[in-house]
Amino acid sequence: MNRANVRVKKYFYALRPLLACKWIEQNKTMPPMEFSKLLNSQLMDRELKEEIEKLLQRKTSGKELKLEPQNKTINEFIYREIEYFNRYVGKLNARTPDSTKLDKIFRETLDEVWK
Repeated sequence: MNRANVRVKKYFYALRPLLACKWIEQNKTMPPMEFSKLLNSQLMDRELKEEIEKLLQRKTSGKELKLEPQNKTINEFIYREIEYFNRYVGKLNARTPDSTKLDKIFRETLDEVWK
């Protein structure tokens, strides 16, 4: 396969999670499943949105398996967002919650069930 070409559906494998990350960062809630809702709420760049909508039209018409030349606009967005979220995640103060109480309840439940 020529690396200059890509299957249309592969773009959606990258776009949906990136748009979901943007949603979570902005709204602090679970992102919607509907791709068009993510697209319309998270992208303000008209050119990029138009390029993605063209891909979406081809995908829904059954042409998603077709190889076609890479889309520079979409590729740049994907790489830029991946880089951004890699930095963003690195700055989060992730802490592991104390599960001692839950572990105790779990063990007590197992003891009770298995006696």
